[in-house]
Amino acid sequence: MAQLAALKPAQTVSHDRFAIELGHVRKSHGTSEVYTDLHFQLLRGTFVAMVGPIGSGKTTMINMFAGLERPDAGTIFVQGQDITKMDDDSLAAYRGKTVGLVPQVQTLIPELTAYENVELPLYFAKVDRDARRRRVDEVMARVGIRGEADRVVGTLSVGERQMVSFARALVSDPPILLLDEPTEALDPLMSEVVLGLLRGDNMTLGKTIFVTTHDRRVTALARRTLRVGKKIP
Repeated sequence: MAQLAALKPAQTVSHDRFAIELGHVRKSHGTSEVYTDLHFQLLRGTFVAMVGPIGSGKTTMINMFAGLERPDAGTIFVQGQDITKMDDDSLAAYRGKTVGLVPQVQTLIPELTAYENVELPLYFAKVDRDARRRRVDEVMARVGIRGEADRVVGTLSVGERQMVSFARALVSDPPILLLDEPTEALDPLMSEVVLGLLRGDNMTLGKTIFVTTHDRRVTALARRTLRVGKKIP
């Protein structure tokens, strides 16, 4: 079972102060218990890094916050909403508005261009075409991949695909960013771009950032670090 160091139990207070709150969360994979009776709260606008060995439940945590995995028991409030009570359609709408996800395993559509992949969240949100174009152009330029807009994703390098995924996470301007090892596949130059974006989005735009990482440069930016002390058996 994974253990998180230096976490205090959640207090009984208004949900309005917190971006994410876990109460009595239990999660297992098969016969392996990942988390048991887990409590913690993340203030809105904070930058939290989670570190620990492979197989310790970091990606599971990201997936629970994104509503891609459900806990076996307990509650998860995100921006005041109990996402454990949402059905699949409500969770899809929640992901579209509330969280920007950069997964460790890419979920881009390889047959589409970089531009089309970044545009998808806005398309599904029924944003009009001109507004979509302005927003996608802005975000791709900000991430530094505007020159790759017309390239089919399947032809991009691993690092370039990661940057497309990052742009897609930002395009809807969500209040929370969830990033699973965001710098792992990047060269030093692209890593610096991501670090600059993380620094700016948290400190300037006030987004809540939760990131799993082994990168000390990322943990140096974080205001709080959660350490998973044991690998799942």
